[in-house]
Amino acid sequence: MMSMNDIDEVFNKLGFGKMQYIILLACLIIQMWVSNEQLGFAVVIAGASCELDIANHRVVWLVSGNFGSQMISCYLWGEISDQYGRRKVLVLAGLTANFLSLLSACMPEFWSFWAFRTLAGFFISGNVVCIMTYLSEFTKVSLRPKVQNIMSYAIGLSLIYVPSLAGVLLPLKMKPIRGWRILLICNQIPGIIGLLLMVLLPESPKYYLSVGNQEKAMKVMEQVCRMNRGKGVTLESLGVDSLTQPRLRDSLMNTDRCHDTKTLMTKHLKFICIFFYIFFTLSGMGFSLPTWMLRIRVLANQVEEQKSVCNLIKDDLPQVLECELGYDKMIAPITHGFVVLGIFILTSILLIRLKRRVVIIIYILIAIAGCVSLNFTNHSDLILLGFFAIIDPPLCSLRLASSLLIDLVPTHLRGKAFALISMMGRAGVLVINLYVGLTLSKICYVTFNLLILLLIGKQFLLLKFTFYTKEISIVCGILVLILPSEYKVRSLIMQK
Repeated sequence: MMSMNDIDEVFNKLGFGKMQYIILLACLIIQMWVSNEQLGFAVVIAGASCELDIANHRVVWLVSGNFGSQMISCYLWGEISDQYGRRKVLVLAGLTANFLSLLSACMPEFWSFWAFRTLAGFFISGNVVCIMTYLSEFTKVSLRPKVQNIMSYAIGLSLIYVPSLAGVLLPLKMKPIRGWRILLICNQIPGIIGLLLMVLLPESPKYYLSVGNQEKAMKVMEQVCRMNRGKGVTLESLGVDSLTQPRLRDSLMNTDRCHDTKTLMTKHLKFICIFFYIFFTLSGMGFSLPTWMLRIRVLANQVEEQKSVCNLIKDDLPQVLECELGYDKMIAPITHGFVVLGIFILTSILLIRLKRRVVIIIYILIAIAGCVSLNFTNHSDLILLGFFAIIDPPLCSLRLASSLLIDLVPTHLRGKAFALISMMGRAGVLVINLYVGLTLSKICYVTFNLLILLLIGKQFLLLKFTFYTKEISIVCGILVLILPSEYKVRSLIMQK
């Protein structure tokens, strides 16, 4: 009689071996490209500001177009990945986004550039939705937070890679191809390499099980077995003749396309709502503020007098930003990259002794401290450090929260779940980006004084977005405490 083997138990037998290392490498390279497109793009905008006449309101248009299209398309890619597989979405959406980004580097004026960046964002979200799900489904449960955090080292590497190249390319005075265009093309190189490597890798065996394809799931696991344990070892020799996993679909024949979403929003409503708020907050802070940090940093270097952020913006933001960005202007972004990489490495160390929830709460407290520091800091380096504290811990917290979501949600719902919370994350980027762009240079002091009277009552400098992120960070920390502990997560996974 054929016995059913839990796929996670089989992964425990096979260990974290050669196959997982290759998959981790491919995902890390793809993540580096995605970060080039989302975070490193701030450097491209700074380099293109003069040629394409990118003023502050146009920065809002660029960021809103890119992340708005991501928000719109997230659910579509989640649906497709649950129906047709994670790997197909990664490869097809990724290569299309690569092509559109390369075309955007050739656009002669702002609006055509904006259009292609918006289209590229539509397809980039396919990789945002699927990359962590794909990696997690080849990794045993106990290692997921650590492995996904290691993959996130790519964010720090991207934040070093882009400004390092920019320091060399942006000062070049070439016609007709400007340095920022070459930089945008170079940003696509990791994506091309990672996606070509992904073509050679198998589809997720857990996806195959979720759609009832036992034969293909066994074939993939045989491939993992040979790669990890040697050619002489087979699943049969390990006593594995069939596979299953907890919490499969109630009916593989269900044709209602909204059935899985209804299941997700009923059986997992409490957790999904908490993740909505967490991702809205942390994504908004982590992805929208780097663009403004770089612009404020460039502006601060043009002003000899030491001023607080709000005074600097009020007095000097209407001036034209510097067009010649040399390597000296890229020192701060490169430093930022090393800080992000260092925090992710620190996270790996902390996860040896601490639970995910504890690490997330610690990082949220650091972000709150960074928000408070911007109320009164007037030294340019301390302002930069304050921005680092606001941006980087939320980025790291996002990865840990993502791994927790993947553990909580069944395989056949993961694509949609990650798509929905990614939509909320992109909504957070849009809201905070629009908020900063519309208020930063016009009503900074009006906003500041109103917040002082209504919320704080203290007489010191405070940006509205700084206080806002501090308040939502506090609420976000409280919501993290509501999430289940590691023990409860494991119990939920085993429920059938």
